[in-house]
Amino acid sequence: MRDFWETHHWPDGEHRAHWHLTFEGQDDVHRFVRDHRPLLDDYPQLTPVPVEWLHATLQSIGPFTPEQALALSDAAHAAVGGMPAFDVEVGPAQAIHNGLVASLYPEEALSDLYGALRDATEGVLGAGALGSRPQRPWPHMSLAYSNCRWQDEDFRRTLVKDVRPKRARMTVAQVSLVDQQQDWRSLYSWTTISTIPLGTASDLGAGDSGGGR
Repeated sequence: MRDFWETHHWPDGEHRAHWHLTFEGQDDVHRFVRDHRPLLDDYPQLTPVPVEWLHATLQSIGPFTPEQALALSDAAHAAVGGMPAFDVEVGPAQAIHNGLVASLYPEEALSDLYGALRDATEGVLGAGALGSRPQRPWPHMSLAYSNCRWQDEDFRRTLVKDVRPKRARMTVAQVSLVDQQQDWRSLYSWTTISTIPLGTASDLGAGDSGGGR
């Protein structure tokens, strides 16, 4: 496995705007994460993401001004405010080239949300401000970042053979525009700029952590 931080090093003190799904109050997601901690504790080559900083990045934006943040929030309200909340499943976890992640499903609903946010963001910042658009977005939540280069065959084998917790369920009822910073070789943290509700979130079980399966 590669060192995640070798290719993710922001200039000191830089802040970047992101569109995130966050997981405050999502007990079932937190349970899913905790189910992987005994394995992670056996591998110091992996730096776990603290529960309070769990997130799924929908769109990285970059450095920004307060005026741009206000315009992005307004544009997102118009773009996603009418989209209904929807349920997702988190998991299973999989080892990738630089860490441990959990995919989010169904991808179609999350891709629609990503597309709406990306269009809204480009409407504010201009076409091309976000680089090339992926043909197929990959919604996922990072559980741990690799902090060195190492041979991870035993880790992958144990993950597949012995660690098979139930997937977590949650309702996606909002997205967050965040002011994110990097504590290099440790974690990402942020301050929330604005929270954009999807549809009539309160009528669709927003914040209900659901039950795993």
